[in-house]
Amino acid sequence: MDNSQERPARKASFGAWVTLILGILSMIAAVTFFIGAVMLDLIGKKTVGELSNISEYRPGRVSWTGQMDFTTDTGEQITFYPLTHPTLFNIDPLLRGKTYLDEPDYEVRYLASYPKLAKVKLAFFLEYINHVLGLCAGTFLFMIGSALTKPMPARRPQLEKKT
Repeated sequence: MDNSQERPARKASFGAWVTLILGILSMIAAVTFFIGAVMLDLIGKKTVGELSNISEYRPGRVSWTGQMDFTTDTGEQITFYPLTHPTLFNIDPLLRGKTYLDEPDYEVRYLASYPKLAKVKLAFFLEYINHVLGLCAGTFLFMIGSALTKPMPARRPQLEKKT
């Protein structure tokens, strides 16, 4: 008896391809934002900005929205909303040994030719955690998507045992 029937190769589902593409796009976005942050750290102008809390009140809900205000070397007043997670703004003063209420000033790096492109510089480069987590999430999605889209090899025939 020959039980060596070969299975046809499994085709990947639409969801597997979506997962793979989302992983690739997430990794590209994380690397792009990381390169932009490093560029601002290396060639960006330094200044001091003041962080303020712009809260949105909804019925039974308060959300924290940080707003950074700073003045450029040319005297232009710039306002931007940092993409840094609010928890990192709570951790940063503890690492620097000051409280937010005592001194709400943070170092800001901005591009001199386009000052709206700016970022907040935190202690011990905490602002890079966003990029690392984005890269990890993209890599995870990419690995899952690539595993699901890989065709299964055909089944090899099994040898019968001699008794």
